[in-house]
Amino acid sequence: MDFANPFAAPGQWYKGNLHTHTSRSDGIIEPKEVIGRYREASYDFLALSDHNTVTEAPSPSDDFLLLLATEMNGDRTEVGEEYHVLAFGLTEGGPVPEAPTVPEAIAWTRERGGEAVIAHPAWSGLVVSDLLKYDGHLGVEVFNTGCHFENAKGYSAAHWDDVLGRSRRMWGFAVDDCHNRLSPNHPLDTARAWTLVKARQLTRKAILAALREGLFYSSWGPAIHEIAVSGDQVYVRTSPVKEINFVAQRWCGRSFFAKEQAAVSEATYRLSGREQYLRVECRDIEGRWAWSNPMFFAEAT
Repeated sequence: MDFANPFAAPGQWYKGNLHTHTSRSDGIIEPKEVIGRYREASYDFLALSDHNTVTEAPSPSDDFLLLLATEMNGDRTEVGEEYHVLAFGLTEGGPVPEAPTVPEAIAWTRERGGEAVIAHPAWSGLVVSDLLKYDGHLGVEVFNTGCHFENAKGYSAAHWDDVLGRSRRMWGFAVDDCHNRLSPNHPLDTARAWTLVKARQLTRKAILAALREGLFYSSWGPAIHEIAVSGDQVYVRTSPVKEINFVAQRWCGRSFFAKEQAAVSEATYRLSGREQYLRVECRDIEGRWAWSNPMFFAEAT
C-alpha cells in the first residue's frame, strides 16, 4: 500500500484556498479586500489566481501566506471546450502564456517552481480521455464552490474516480474559484471551500512540498480528524456527518450511513484485497462534503 497519510505526518495543519479571483481579472473586489476576507475566515494561505495574469500583493502579516498564481486556458477538449489550468506556488510573476496548450501551461508553471491542477472538470465538460491525455500536474479540482453555486457543476468526484480507476494517480482539491459575487440566486462564493495541508511550517516551500506528497485533505464543510490503517482495517474518524464512504474502483468500497441516530463520526472498512485505490469522503447534515486523497494498492486482485 502507498498512502501519504497527513494524519500521521509531522507538522501543523494549515487551511488554504488555491483558486481565487480579484478585480485584476473577472473578480469583483480588489486583492487587498479579498485577502482580508480570507484572513478573517481563519485561512492561513491563499493563491490569487487571476486569469492570464499573476497578481502580486503584499502579505498582510507574517502568519498569512500568499502564493503567486494564475489560471490559464486555451487548449481544446474532446467536446471543443477549453481546458483551464490552475498554476500556483510560482517563484516569479511576469507575462503569462496566451492560449497555451496544457503541456505548455504545465511546463511554464514548473519552470517557475510551481504546480498545476486541472480546474473544474465537470464545469468544463471534461471526459476521462481529456484527463488521461496529460500528466505533469498534481490532480484535479474535486470541488469548486463558484461552479457549484453558478450552475451545479462544482462536483467532479466521478471524473476523479474515472481516472483513479485507470491507475492514474492524481490528488483531489477543493477550491472556491471565488469571484466575490452575490446574487439573489446563490450565496457568496468566498471562503467556502478549503485544502487543509499538513506541513512543517507556513512557507511556500513547505506548503508546496506537502501538496506534492498529498499530505492534505479537502472540504467545504466536514472535518476528517483521523485516518488510520492497521492490517486490513481502515479506520476513519470525522466531525458528525450523515454518511462516510470508502470509495474504490467500480463496485469496490462501502458506505456507512447515519440511520436511526442523528449522525455518525467514525467507521471502519475491511480491505478485500481487490482495491486498486481507496479514498474517504463524508457528507454533513447540510449536504457538504470532505475528501481524503487516495491510498494506492500495487497488487490488487
